[in-house]
Amino acid sequence: MAIITFLEKYREPLTKGMSILTLLTFFGFNLIGKIFTGIFDVNETMGWKLGVLRTWIDDIPSVSIIIFFGVYLLLHFLKIKTDLVISVIHLFLIASSTFLYSFWELDLRITLLLISFSFVALGANCYKSLIVKRLKIQKSQD
Repeated sequence: MAIITFLEKYREPLTKGMSILTLLTFFGFNLIGKIFTGIFDVNETMGWKLGVLRTWIDDIPSVSIIIFFGVYLLLHFLKIKTDLVISVIHLFLIASSTFLYSFWELDLRITLLLISFSFVALGANCYKSLIVKRLKIQKSQD
């Protein structure tokens, strides 16, 4: 019950401001991940990051965030509210994948799987938001 009241309290930013929340989540958890890896020097001891540094894999999280930001910005300009629960799940997936991306010695497939789930959440959020908007338009025309 506490989670539901918390979500209801922040309904407006979570349904209208997903574009900015996506960027804040990405940069915030990216910074936290870099701080953790800097404190523990994890990447220097494992050495795996040097093997894939500067490849197309490095661009996947950044490109996905740009896509998420662009889609949510488009929904914001069209004044379409996103679904509250799916938005929270999507922000959680973005935060998790961004944080785990900092730890390269972890299996990269986990991070890419979370990014893939993020795209599914984006699609579900857009689909549900557009359906709700369409129903509101049809209801107002009747």
